[in-house]
Amino acid sequence: MALRTSRRRTALTGLLAALALPTVTLAAPAFAAPAAPPAPPSASVPAAAKIEAKVLDQLADDDKAVYWVQLNSQATTVEAQRATTKTAKAEALLRAKTTHADTTQAHLRGLLDAVRADYRSYWIVNAIRVTGDRKLLDTLAQQPEVASIRAEQTVKLDEVIPATAEPKAADAVEWNVDRIGAPRVWDELGDRGEGIVVANIDSGVDYTHPAVNAQYRGRSADGAYDHNYNWFDPANVCPSAAPCDNNDHGTHTMGTMVGSAGADRIGVAPGARWIAAKGCETNSCSDASLLAAGQWVIAPTDLSGNNPRPDLAPDVVNNSWGGTLYDDWYRLTVQAWVDAGIFPAFSNGNSGPGCNSNGYPGGYTNGYSSGSFNSAGAISSFSSRGPGESGQLKPDLAAPGENVRSSVPGAGYAAFSGTSMASPHTAATVALIWAYAPSLRGNVAETRALLDRTAVDTDATACGGTAAKNNIFGEGKLDAYAAVSAAPHGPVGTLAGHVTSGGAALAGATVFADGAIDRTAVTGADGSYSLANLAEGSYSLKVTKYGYLPATADAVVVADQTVTRDFAVEQAPSAVVTGTVRSGGVPAAGSVVTATGTPVSATADAAGHYRLTLPLGEYDVTASSPYRCADQAQRHLSLTGDTTADIELPVRTDTFGYSCAAGGGDWVGGTTKLALTGDTAAEQVRLPFAVPLYGNVYTSGYVSTDGVFSFPAASTLYSNGAIPSPGLPNGALYPLWDDLYLDANSGVYTATTGTGTDRAFVVEWRNVTFYSDRTVRLSFSVAIGEDGSFTYRYKDTAAAGPAAGSGATVGLENATGTDALQYSLNTAVLTDGLAVTFRPVKTGLLRGTVTDANDGKPLAGAAVKLLTAAGATAGTATSGEDGGYVLQPAAGDYRLETGAANYATATGPVTVTAGAVQRPVTALATGRVASSVPALTAVVPAGQTRTRTFELANSGAPTAYTVTEAVDAAWLKVEPAAGDLGTGGRQTVKLSLDTAGSAPGTVLTAQLLIRSASGRAPQLTVPVTVVVPGYQVALDAGAIGGFTDSLGDSWTKDREYASGGYGYQGKSSAKDTREAITGSTDPKRFQTAREGMYGYAFDHVPNGVYTVELDFAELDRKSPNTRVFDVLIEDREVIPDLDIALKVGSRKALTQSFTVTVTDGRLDVRFVAANGKTLLNAIRVTQRPDLTG
Repeated sequence: MALRTSRRRTALTGLLAALALPTVTLAAPAFAAPAAPPAPPSASVPAAAKIEAKVLDQLADDDKAVYWVQLNSQATTVEAQRATTKTAKAEALLRAKTTHADTTQAHLRGLLDAVRADYRSYWIVNAIRVTGDRKLLDTLAQQPEVASIRAEQTVKLDEVIPATAEPKAADAVEWNVDRIGAPRVWDELGDRGEGIVVANIDSGVDYTHPAVNAQYRGRSADGAYDHNYNWFDPANVCPSAAPCDNNDHGTHTMGTMVGSAGADRIGVAPGARWIAAKGCETNSCSDASLLAAGQWVIAPTDLSGNNPRPDLAPDVVNNSWGGTLYDDWYRLTVQAWVDAGIFPAFSNGNSGPGCNSNGYPGGYTNGYSSGSFNSAGAISSFSSRGPGESGQLKPDLAAPGENVRSSVPGAGYAAFSGTSMASPHTAATVALIWAYAPSLRGNVAETRALLDRTAVDTDATACGGTAAKNNIFGEGKLDAYAAVSAAPHGPVGTLAGHVTSGGAALAGATVFADGAIDRTAVTGADGSYSLANLAEGSYSLKVTKYGYLPATADAVVVADQTVTRDFAVEQAPSAVVTGTVRSGGVPAAGSVVTATGTPVSATADAAGHYRLTLPLGEYDVTASSPYRCADQAQRHLSLTGDTTADIELPVRTDTFGYSCAAGGGDWVGGTTKLALTGDTAAEQVRLPFAVPLYGNVYTSGYVSTDGVFSFPAASTLYSNGAIPSPGLPNGALYPLWDDLYLDANSGVYTATTGTGTDRAFVVEWRNVTFYSDRTVRLSFSVAIGEDGSFTYRYKDTAAAGPAAGSGATVGLENATGTDALQYSLNTAVLTDGLAVTFRPVKTGLLRGTVTDANDGKPLAGAAVKLLTAAGATAGTATSGEDGGYVLQPAAGDYRLETGAANYATATGPVTVTAGAVQRPVTALATGRVASSVPALTAVVPAGQTRTRTFELANSGAPTAYTVTEAVDAAWLKVEPAAGDLGTGGRQTVKLSLDTAGSAPGTVLTAQLLIRSASGRAPQLTVPVTVVVPGYQVALDAGAIGGFTDSLGDSWTKDREYASGGYGYQGKSSAKDTREAITGSTDPKRFQTAREGMYGYAFDHVPNGVYTVELDFAELDRKSPNTRVFDVLIEDREVIPDLDIALKVGSRKALTQSFTVTVTDGRLDVRFVAANGKTLLNAIRVTQRPDLTG
């Protein structure tokens, strides 16, 4: 498979190298349909459940769709499997498949014919491709023989990645051909693949290319061409009936199999012939073309698609295409090839270097897939790793696939890279084997075994397996010379016999024959074995079975005869092995303990204890966790008696340090339903606390319908893949990343559980179904812990399939796609009640809080820095509105440095413990400077000066301060303008105000800026207003002279009103006292009073806004209710029922101020007595242009 990078919903991801193939209608071989028999009885599966949702989506556009109707039964191919020749196998397979399809499809074909529907039958998988409307779809779904109805699949492929040609080996042989030993097969064994036919399902072949032209089966010795049975173009893409390649890919893979032209010795089996099927149209492969090509390989047809001839089927078919998602849609086709004696060679995929990245169909157990290695012998980074289907080790082996030079259309040559380039080496090696050993031709199982045991073991166990067989190189590197050399060549015979023990047949014993070739057989239930196709000569035989002592014998194989050798074996003495399996220091309950080469296993109990009984001998004992959170571990035992062997399973961790623990757990779900519905949608949610993931901290995330919780950005990518990967989503949790669907019975719910600092945010995907199969449902959730953990829980899972995770990615990944802990990929490992908790084991969590030391409240915006002992920065954070911050550093000792503008920086030690949460609280010291006044207003007549003061007080940490004007004002001076305030310190600030040059009736304004290191209020603003009045009269009622008060304001003696002037009105008398008056900074003003007047009048007052200030004080001891009066200004009552004695008592000052508007040039103040006489101590009327009435 050639290199590609994208992930897709379809399982058909790909033709290698450069393919990119479009959807087309194909002409498949047609077989006459017999008359329809009566319809079978109804089935129990609901019709609607059989239909893939995508089909309904297509119908919604124009009530027309193309879809596949899959029947619920398959042909029995026992006859083909038992046939002894390749032709007989293919003929039996074709007969069984077509007969079964004709019989089981008869009823459906009758329905389709009745409505004149457009359809094609595909016998290889017993399916029908139909073009029809919704009514026809519903009718077909109701038929009991219909298992499912799915939409067409079309695969887009990436451009091939060009490579650089490597230097050629000796005698103009390409490096890759030389590396597998093909020239030695040609030269030493005289085998170039003669008599064998290879095929490829690809983008086609340029049959005129000089490197492959002579090998084309459709070319006769005289140079004439007959393309019947040699070329198949199901979609009719080529401009003529001759083979073509509109994409370099197919010509390139064919050249690697058979190519040779002069100095361009590019092919492994240049003596073989070739045929081809164009299963990929241009840059994509439709499922219709791939299935049609699969049928044609078993029974090639003429150019019209008729008259199939299984006797002309190829021996080997190369498939350099596949996808990243597991889908068994092509498995039946591969099995049909195997049953027909055709070797199925596949590329393994280009999704490496991650484990569990195997491609399909190469990952099928019945396909033989090739990984890729380079000229240095190293595995190619792009080469997909296993395991494959059902956990089988994949690839099967590795072959050259990097910088492979081969033919391309137009008589040219080019170097490509990809497992697409590797598989043709394996396919052509099979051609060499079958040409050299005709007895193996059509025997796929023995040929696979031969390739396996002759591959060069390559130790690469990073993805599981052993040095001899692993998920990176498979069985090892392809060795064509070793494989052909080990095949039975020339006359062959048979070794057979029985194995017994204690007089009874012994089943399951292995018989190994070591001689001209090496072969093994396993005894049947009756103890019999047979080793056919052994080259004549001497052999050493050895019989082994677990629990029994080995037995040996010699034999001579004679051509065309059966030699009998029987064996009797004895049981071996045994001993007991006991021990404890642990992981991370705790019992690994449920772990399975096995001994290499034995069928014995034990399961560890709740305490991790296990017990095995084994024959005495040498063993590698392996323990494997039932979960994906620990790697398996192995220890060697030399067993001579009962012994104890404890095993520690290594905890799986990623680079950052996340690990996981799995087991049972109570279900935790959500309560609040999100608006998510349907397919490929996401919704943002706010988190109740900050969440760390791989060192980044998030306060919100995005929930997708496809089982992903991503933090940095929303993702609706439905096609899952291996992690880590630079492709989206990234920075995400993957409790079940699959192509899910939320219907009316599904929903996503959230909840916050726990209290205090032990909370969790839960997202639950409830009763969700799958886009491709609406009959399957499950529930799962993720609990995002405040302690930095993430727990995935599963409910209503299945034993297999998508509800067990067979098409999903489970794990978590960092924001750059460079690190991840992948729990599983496309593997059915999820069980009902399973809980998997991910948490970091190399890092700890700092959930700190920063406060203001003065008020104890949270401080936002503080800068937090974590420093190592060497002073290096290990992490930074900024506190939020709640004062909180989160850091996720590696475990160790640090200094925590916390600071903020206008706060003192605090530094202290902190120890971070792996997997633990520390909650440091840092209170930052700061000043708390306050002004005694929020604003200051003074009335200063024109040409005069005044001073005013206010006080600064600091109740916080010591701080310097400054007092400045926002804009310089010449009339204002401040002193002191700067200073220091200790804790509890106070400072009086004096303001000098000068109205010289200011016109009466104006207002002067300024702003004082008081700056200090006071964190909450580093700058105070005190507005200063100076009113220069155009009119002001201040009368000291009852006084016989004027005076100046403490603020520098002048007061004149009282006077009686005269027209045009101002003064009191009505018969009244003056009063005074020498007793002290309290409650005022100017008591003198209150020691005189006027009693009995009814008002004060002011004439020639300019219209405008004024303040009227009234001073009251009882000069004698008065009882309440002895003097009560009302006060009115400008005919508006401002003080009703004034009772001075009641309000403040005797000899205490009372000042009242009112704002009024004068509109008639006169201002009147009236006093109306209710009890006793009226009283006033002072009155001041001031024009206030700064105020509004």
